[in-house]
Amino acid sequence: MSDNRIIEVVNAGIDWLTATLPVEASMSADWYGSGLRYLQYIQKQGYELKERSLLGYTGLSCGNCFVGARDSDYICQWTGYHADDGFDAIYRPDMHISRIDVQVTVKYAVMPLTIAREAYRDAITSNEALPNTRRRKLFIIIGSDGGDTFYLGSASSDQRGRIYNKEVQSEDVTYLRTWRYETVFRNNHATSISGHIYTHSSNKAQICADICAKWFTARGVACAWHNNDNALPIPLVRTLPTDIERKLHWLEMQVKPTIKLLCELGFRDILLASLGLSEEV
Repeated sequence: MSDNRIIEVVNAGIDWLTATLPVEASMSADWYGSGLRYLQYIQKQGYELKERSLLGYTGLSCGNCFVGARDSDYICQWTGYHADDGFDAIYRPDMHISRIDVQVTVKYAVMPLTIAREAYRDAITSNEALPNTRRRKLFIIIGSDGGDTFYLGSASSDQRGRIYNKEVQSEDVTYLRTWRYETVFRNNHATSISGHIYTHSSNKAQICADICAKWFTARGVACAWHNNDNALPIPLVRTLPTDIERKLHWLEMQVKPTIKLLCELGFRDILLASLGLSEEV
């Protein structure tokens, strides 16, 4: 890895959380209520609240998040930056955490195109020092557009890492010149990592960045932000538009020109009547 790569911004935090709690657990209804209140908080940001079923649970979804119930237990599932915000809203030591994803997004001054390939090479070197029975599964996908993705660990493992070109993967201009590092933890590993994050929740971004860096480093993959005084991790932020923002954009770009044209052609009264607005106007 080149020492001349200048990091502009490092965002770090929780990117996914799936947690359940048995109905018979103490104060379980309060935990369920906390999840529903967080969904309402998401709704107020401009997302639609909908009824939904997931994994045998019946409940509500909003902003790609879900809270549900079935006879035996309750579930809360948060994604994206909602997972980072919602973690503290529902965390309690006795809940079962089936999955937690920790991510770091690194934005460079000049986009390096070989991050995933370098990680794959270094992971192979690290693997060669292990006995055959302990060697990790390594996969890399090379994109003709530079959208490389490296997977460290098997899909069925309780621990897995992924490094990919976020600029190519995302349609969001916020992610220009960025690479994403993700670590996925399941079951006991997820429970342990979650407890550690909660204990240090006042400095969550730094803790998540450290978790991610130590996980990859232990497997032979260097992380540019680790021990870099100029790359202080900051919390995740919302980048994609909300449901309301998407609808307003659609009105602005698709509906407004049509209405303007119809009015110019003399169909203003018919248009207002068809929209049920004639009496108000």
